[in-house]
Amino acid sequence: MRRILSLLIFSSSITAFGQQVNPEEIVKSFSNKMQEIKSLSATFNFTLENLQERITDTHQGKILAKGKMFYLDLMGMEVYSDGQTKWQYIKEAKEVTISKMNVKENSFLDDPMKLFKDYDKNFKYKYVGQQNIKNRVIHEVDFFPRDLNLPYSSVKLQFDANTLEPYLIRYQGKDGNNYIIQIKNFKSNVPLRDERFKFELQKHKGVEVVDMR
Repeated sequence: MRRILSLLIFSSSITAFGQQVNPEEIVKSFSNKMQEIKSLSATFNFTLENLQERITDTHQGKILAKGKMFYLDLMGMEVYSDGQTKWQYIKEAKEVTISKMNVKENSFLDDPMKLFKDYDKNFKYKYVGQQNIKNRVIHEVDFFPRDLNLPYSSVKLQFDANTLEPYLIRYQGKDGNNYIIQIKNFKSNVPLRDERFKFELQKHKGVEVVDMR
């Protein structure tokens, strides 16, 4: 399920559809803009795609992020992180697994914003171009990780040229699975309390705790 979402936005100096663009400036402005965001709230459709097995499975999801903290609700699991501790809560099983954060695992659940941090050091990129989708001018960039041990070979990112909002993220998995995130609603710098990113056991009575710390 991992490698989702890590989430988004581009250039504040983008030219109109069909005109010449500077790929380096677009990607740089995108990264700077993303790192300026203090908090975000987004809803999305998450699709697991395996072309060989002809499998396509889509789920709705939600993510909240503030600094190094985040909350993710997807596929029957809620993930909370206060930047140091991670709680993975499976509603149906009434079980929560507690562990320390490990950003070295390179998975979305350990750092949703990883794609947008030091992108120039972690990725090579190719500006694919512009297209008009549903009356929106969309920029498309392909990212290729420098670390060949990562579980995916490339990440396709699409974003709105006018609103600078993310439109789509597609991870090309080495295991034959592709992970597609279609953004439905995106809001930046929303007010979020730090308590929102901690799993409160007292509010979930009867839940089995598996402490892996």
